[in-house]
Amino acid sequence: MAKVKAVYPNDLELVANANNLIAAYTRARKYTYWKESVQRYGIDLLGNIHSTQTALRTDTYIPKDMVEFILHERGRIRRIQSQHITDRVIQRCLNDNVMVPRFMPLLIYDNGASVTGKGPDFARDRFRTHLQKAYKEYNGKGYVLHLDFSKYFDNVNHIIALNMFRPYLSEAEYSLVAKLFKSFEIDCSEMTDEDYNACVGNIFNATLYHKPTQITGIRMAPKSIGIGNQISQITGVYCPHRIDNYCKIVEGLKYYGRYMDDSYIILDDKKRLETIYENIKKMCKELGIFVNETKTYISKLIDWHTFLKINFKVLPTTRVIRKIHSTTIRRERNRLRKFRALFNQKRMSLEDVVSCFKSWHGVYKKYDSGYKLKNLKDYFYELFPEAKNLVKI
Repeated sequence: MAKVKAVYPNDLELVANANNLIAAYTRARKYTYWKESVQRYGIDLLGNIHSTQTALRTDTYIPKDMVEFILHERGRIRRIQSQHITDRVIQRCLNDNVMVPRFMPLLIYDNGASVTGKGPDFARDRFRTHLQKAYKEYNGKGYVLHLDFSKYFDNVNHIIALNMFRPYLSEAEYSLVAKLFKSFEIDCSEMTDEDYNACVGNIFNATLYHKPTQITGIRMAPKSIGIGNQISQITGVYCPHRIDNYCKIVEGLKYYGRYMDDSYIILDDKKRLETIYENIKKMCKELGIFVNETKTYISKLIDWHTFLKINFKVLPTTRVIRKIHSTTIRRERNRLRKFRALFNQKRMSLEDVVSCFKSWHGVYKKYDSGYKLKNLKDYFYELFPEAKNLVKI
């Protein structure tokens, strides 16, 4: 029986609905309510919502230019794109009322990124469970493929992504998503032909990209979605779903999981695992995704494994040891030193310092790294002796 394509109303009422936009504003302002632009939007909330509705319904909405800045996060340099509050409200409304309800049901259970009720902890717990079950089933003789995508967000192909979205969107919704994607395009007008071809066909590194002083629009590359907005998250989660379905449905792999651009496969047959990897590389090429050959490798099931900054090892009893990666500890020590400098300059309060460290400590205290955490806690009190009488961590 032929599959019937879903038919959606050719309008933007799910996005332009006033109640949906107000709910989107409430969620979009979270953590940024202190910004002047957010407060100005909220002062005349109903007037701004009405203007947004009119722009969406008359097809006159044009995304504003984004503010770009570089963020050093967990040892990586990331290019973050900050949007105007109007664009954030529209993207949040589009995401909550259109994208998530239609695309999240298509994802496999073991996809743990940007999904309500899931996250890094969910993905790590699933990896631990898969290690335990595979160890029992394969008597400790299996293999693990660790797969990593290179500069994933920088290299999302707009044409491929939009073609994936199209069957599940009305024409009006598709047009809005296409506008949002266009705002991410890379202006290559100041590039040579050689650099432009390299940007389009090879791995693009946004942190090395020098944006022109004036956007000309003469020659644009339809790739890269940046980080820091809703449409980027849903795109990053959904685009490799063909690989997820291949692993789970076509190959019938029980022990497969993915968290955005990090994934793994556990299998007892190394040759079959290598064949699956070759097939995944072919699919990645078709999807415009580049495999990071340096970080992609196959190791024995009984070895130590690193997944999402946590080290895992299965013992003969099938208990899984989970330890904090040494780089995570080192980065937290560096962060505490920066906090001390900010505290000395009276740019950060002691309460904020304690709150940040307690939050970090609360995330990682469940792992089998008591000695490392104790040393780090001692280091914290050494840097901040003022906190000893304030709180016990």
